[in-house]
Amino acid sequence: MKSPPSPKENKLRKTNRKITLTGKKAIKALQELEFMIISLRKIEDHDFYKKLDSPGQDQNLQAQELSRFISENNYVQSLSSVRRIISERFDSTLGDDDMGDTERAMEHLVFWEKPGD
Repeated sequence: MKSPPSPKENKLRKTNRKITLTGKKAIKALQELEFMIISLRKIEDHDFYKKLDSPGQDQNLQAQELSRFISENNYVQSLSSVRRIISERFDSTLGDDDMGDTERAMEHLVFWEKPGD
């Protein structure tokens, strides 16, 4: 679960209040996101309908298919590419807190942890 943004997250440098992407870079980012979103939705839909047809179906099949698909399609690399396309447009000058605007905006995120931690 994400915590609410901190007040200082909203205070961007003037140069970062508006960023621009070339059409080519924006399309590349959108293609990566569209591929991931539609593919995940199709896997989810396929599993849902398969369960309707076979109530005794193994519950781990969706998790296995998601894991295989994510691994074979380099999801982490694709998401990193989208992050790079967007983040490279920001001025990374450090503020008084020794963080850039994007770093400051991300500091409130809560990341996955091993269950029980």
